[in-house]
Amino acid sequence: MNVEEHCTLDNWGKELLQHLQDEFPVAKSPWAEIGEKLGITEEEVLSRSQRLFSEGVIRKLRTILDAQKLGACSSTLMAMRVPAEKMEEVVNIVNEYMSVTHNYQREHDYNLWFTVTTCGGKDLRSTVEEIKERTGIPDSDTLDLPTTRVFKIDVRFKFADFKDNSDSEGNDKGIPKVEMERTKMNTDDEPDETDQTILRAAQEGIPVVKEPFEGIAKEAGISQDEVIERLKKLIKGGVIKRLGISINQRKVGIVANAVVAWKVPQGQVENVGKKLSSYTDITHCYERVAMPGKWEHNLFTVIHGYTRESVEEMAERLSRVVGIGDFLVLFSNEQFKRTSVMHPY
Repeated sequence: MNVEEHCTLDNWGKELLQHLQDEFPVAKSPWAEIGEKLGITEEEVLSRSQRLFSEGVIRKLRTILDAQKLGACSSTLMAMRVPAEKMEEVVNIVNEYMSVTHNYQREHDYNLWFTVTTCGGKDLRSTVEEIKERTGIPDSDTLDLPTTRVFKIDVRFKFADFKDNSDSEGNDKGIPKVEMERTKMNTDDEPDETDQTILRAAQEGIPVVKEPFEGIAKEAGISQDEVIERLKKLIKGGVIKRLGISINQRKVGIVANAVVAWKVPQGQVENVGKKLSSYTDITHCYERVAMPGKWEHNLFTVIHGYTRESVEEMAERLSRVVGIGDFLVLFSNEQFKRTSVMHPY
């Protein structure tokens, strides 16, 4: 397993990460606004944020777009049985594809798991077939599990010790969500050419500098104030799900990662998916196509934790809550690739 050196965070650092992740202000002076909430200066906030970025704790400051809202992407989860002597070769081939965003070795007979996401009219099926042909892994040793329904994608972590927000079922809501009210986007409000320039630049990465939106304004040929107003409108309309930092969770000690695959009767999928999605411990929840007689677990969740034991305990707890006893906890023991879906703007 690749083990990264952990970064020890004090309470101040944890609160800062929480705000940068969940509540990054869309403003000309965002660091000043965060500093006001934390009771420190703008300079201190920016300096500490830049240090966390240089240390690799912060991966990127960027926008996360809603692929379903844009209707531009298709995705599948692939799993392969790869002989040990072929693993490096197969991993290198798979990682060549920009459409492969995540690639892990997991503790299962199917030992290589990766996602393939194509956007902007690119054909998912042809990409999958090309990968299979190039790797030489036969169909008998391959799973192809397309996404049929997305219940949740929200990769956020709880760093600060906020007071308990559990509901009556003991469901830990955990991360406080301070989000702009969303409205249904009208056809007239769809992103225009300037919006698309902003979206393209913002998803590639926003610099951790005093005025982070200045570079985007120059690229779009408009003022910072207009960039900010357009971003707020895109957030309100739901095109942008979130603007904040992404975290290298291993750097802060969140080293246990598992896909939990559930075998759920078809009539219960919606109810179970919604329940599982309500937990902040769950960062992803998808319904996927099953392969009868070969792979019949049809609901997939991802859990991150500080220890294997905490992930296993959470899976057991969730099993009791939803009443599903047939599940597999597939820990990752090697991370080969982890990037974000880039939408074609």
